[in-house]
Amino acid sequence: MLSIVNPVVERNGASTLTRGLLKLLTLPPFQAHLEFIPVRSEPVHWRRLAQARGLVLGSLSNTPAKASFLYSKEFRNKVVARVQDERFDLVIVNGADLLWISEYLPKSMPRILVAHNIEHRLFRTQIQNLSWLYRPLEVLLRADCRRLEEYELKGMRESRNVIFLSEDEAIYARGVCAGLHSITLPPVFDYEPAMRQPKKPGPILEIGLLGNFLWWPNQLGLRWFAHEVLPHVKSPMRLSLFGRSASRGWRRDPRIVERGMVESIQQVWESCHFMICPSFSTGGVCVKLAEAAYNGMPVLATSHAGRGLPLGEDPALVFLDEPGAWIEFLNSAAAWQLAERQVSGKTCARLAIGAQKDPFQQFVMNAIASGTAPGACS
Repeated sequence: MLSIVNPVVERNGASTLTRGLLKLLTLPPFQAHLEFIPVRSEPVHWRRLAQARGLVLGSLSNTPAKASFLYSKEFRNKVVARVQDERFDLVIVNGADLLWISEYLPKSMPRILVAHNIEHRLFRTQIQNLSWLYRPLEVLLRADCRRLEEYELKGMRESRNVIFLSEDEAIYARGVCAGLHSITLPPVFDYEPAMRQPKKPGPILEIGLLGNFLWWPNQLGLRWFAHEVLPHVKSPMRLSLFGRSASRGWRRDPRIVERGMVESIQQVWESCHFMICPSFSTGGVCVKLAEAAYNGMPVLATSHAGRGLPLGEDPALVFLDEPGAWIEFLNSAAAWQLAERQVSGKTCARLAIGAQKDPFQQFVMNAIASGTAPGACS
């Protein structure tokens, strides 16, 4: 597996999903012998500078900035050496940003692309939500988005076999890539769920938001809640932020407390009455919502956050979209009642690794058996 993330050292949605994929591949009866090669052993430092460099280089070539950002000669040479030294039955490209590596793989080698997002649609949403500071770059960014779309769709057609996280994205991709073989795989978890017992709130309602706040969709959701909802909530509550770098882009409010990174995600469930997931980006699925639901945590979310997840109807999962609806809910007894609920075992089971093992392994075996050279998809 060639990967955009290193799940051993990184803690984010992509890493969580990758850990589930690796486990699915090693479970019986498939029991794959894996070689895992991340593009970087550690997350890049000076990330914004590297992104700016990728944007400039992309404008001088046909390579989009997201691909330029992850380009590495060291990684390329390592992959080329490994595929020459040993015959692999299959290559999994974990993340569309790495599709550039396909040029260095044997044409006859079957491969699967893991599409964490439809990247060009996600990027388009990001451009639409640019702050005033980045508005002067809009023309440059839109040109890069067009390059990204061409790059991504070409990579999907050449890969032919694609794992999507959302059925909405699978339908879109099949509409623009005829003959695509795909499966929709939600985030899955192999550990025993916490299934935190419902507890009656004290004088203050403790809610939590979990995420990597360096990632712009999480920043967007936090700003929306801090600016549009929280100032109008009169009920006593406190929002704890769990994750990296949440200190910009939102209004200072004493009810918002930064907890940072925690040693165990169990600490998140134990310290909160319920979680919130204000998500608006067009792409992938909300891994933090999936993991909260898997552990029995009640959640207040936007309907977009639940898009593509096999959650079904559950009274412990409340979906509201307008700021006024969130304000009314948080100011009412319904919020306190949500704190005493627990996501049902039936809902949790849909996100357990065993629920997805058989169809996933069959999809992988079909990809290997096909042995069809990339490029056969029109």
